[in-house]
Amino acid sequence: MKDSPWRQPYLARLTFGEIHNLVDEYIFGQSLRILDVGCGRGWLSLELAREGHDVIGIDSSRDMIQSAKRTMDTDPYKDERGDIEFQVSDFPRWVHPSETFDLVIFSRSLHHIPQPGKAVRKAHDLLKTDGQIICIEYAYDRVDKRTATWIYQARRSLQQSGWYKSGKKLSDKIDQSVRQLIEESNAPARKEHFNRFEEMRKPLNTLFREAHFSWEPYIYWDLIMDMRIPSEDVEMATAQSIMSMETALIEAETINPVLFCFVGLKQPGKS
Repeated sequence: MKDSPWRQPYLARLTFGEIHNLVDEYIFGQSLRILDVGCGRGWLSLELAREGHDVIGIDSSRDMIQSAKRTMDTDPYKDERGDIEFQVSDFPRWVHPSETFDLVIFSRSLHHIPQPGKAVRKAHDLLKTDGQIICIEYAYDRVDKRTATWIYQARRSLQQSGWYKSGKKLSDKIDQSVRQLIEESNAPARKEHFNRFEEMRKPLNTLFREAHFSWEPYIYWDLIMDMRIPSEDVEMATAQSIMSMETALIEAETINPVLFCFVGLKQPGKS
């Protein structure tokens, strides 16, 4: 985990912890039955179980699920939490009775799932009549020139300070570097066939009544993952500053945000 925010507790709190806080803010109820789609190493599933919910986490990666199960088995709070179960499965192929969950969560997983409309419809079918969806998703196609220019300025400052470890150095030719950053954003998305923003947003709006929609900071994750500052205090302060700057620029509509949070309530008869 040396190249992820988990390498330092304060970076984990500033990234994964913020996702957890966002989910918690829009959970309407207690002791819910929750499905965590694309749960990865299961950190969110585990936190929700510790809050008293019963959780099933599914992921297509066997290695991820094995890691989640190890963490689950060694959890010091396992006697106090809700039920938790992890399964290896692609969501489109996963079989489970309809109308059995109070909440379905997609946390940065829907953009990976082919035919997102069908995935959202399946989530709708799995939810009880008054069920809810929380979708926190990456919209790669929103990185434009203005956004890439800010990434360039932030990354270039870290690079010049000797605090950025990436082997991909940015030149002082801003136009060339901005094009490079846009390509860096688009290349893996094209290769892995990520879903675009509207491909995810449209079925969510069709099948669910919107209770909340917001744009959230996320670009800072990539910046701080490659940031290395010898002083932990300085690294923590710098990471918080980058996140705060991105948040302020989103609010001022100066850059395009790339992470959205959609909270919806099931609309009966829409399947």
